[in-house]
Amino acid sequence: MFITVLHGEHKADIFNIHCQVQILLDGIKRRCGCEDEEEIDLADESGQVKNLLQNKHRSAAELLGERETYVLLGIATNNERPSEAGFIPLLKDEIIINSRFLAKLATWHEQKKPSPRMKSRRAHKKSTLDIPAAGGLRNHSPHGSRTRTPLGSPKQSRKF
Repeated sequence: MFITVLHGEHKADIFNIHCQVQILLDGIKRRCGCEDEEEIDLADESGQVKNLLQNKHRSAAELLGERETYVLLGIATNNERPSEAGFIPLLKDEIIINSRFLAKLATWHEQKKPSPRMKSRRAHKKSTLDIPAAGGLRNHSPHGSRTRTPLGSPKQSRKF
């Protein structure tokens, strides 16, 4: 399982993604010659940031697609507002780094935050109730306690 990382002036390197994200990012910094960058991340060729820094302890294979191509990004932090970091493509290729790519990078923070409408949907979402196993109930489901059926006759089950 590997990915291709585009960087520098039309350079590309292949990296194994069967490892932890932090190890992948350290390897990318070393091989791509960007050790002076404090933090890096990746974006796909459309400009969609992969947000690897928020998932440093997960497997890179869970977050990145096998045999996909990604653009190396440097992260410029605003000292006044560190939560509002900006992305700088570390690739010099006018075909990939075009106005559409840069616009998507610029709006990444807006896309990351859920909209007020989505927040209200989450707040009003009904929670499900998981009833623990009780005497007289038999679990016929391979999914644990999601479904329960009574042991008695159909008339007795109406009482539940």
